[in-house]
Amino acid sequence: MLNAIPWDIAAGLVMLFSRFLPIVAPIAMAAYLGAKKPSPAGLGTLRDDTTTFGVLILATVLIVGALLFLPVAALGPVAEHLGPFPFGG
Repeated sequence: MLNAIPWDIAAGLVMLFSRFLPIVAPIAMAAYLGAKKPSPAGLGTLRDDTTTFGVLILATVLIVGALLFLPVAALGPVAEHLGPFPFGG
């Protein structure tokens, strides 16, 4: 019973560090980007208040959504075609 106390403390510390330590890097990066001075718009700048930006974001969301959903949607017909043999039953 007494041997369990150091193990519990060590496990608790590991859980605390593994939960909160990875948060430090994104917060540091956000602070760095927030303190950065804005650069003037140039020829290669993509403004975020145009239709082009909206279409680009919409296309990106649709493509990523399709790539995440369609492989799963294709598994149903493949499983029906193969029948219960590879999946048991």
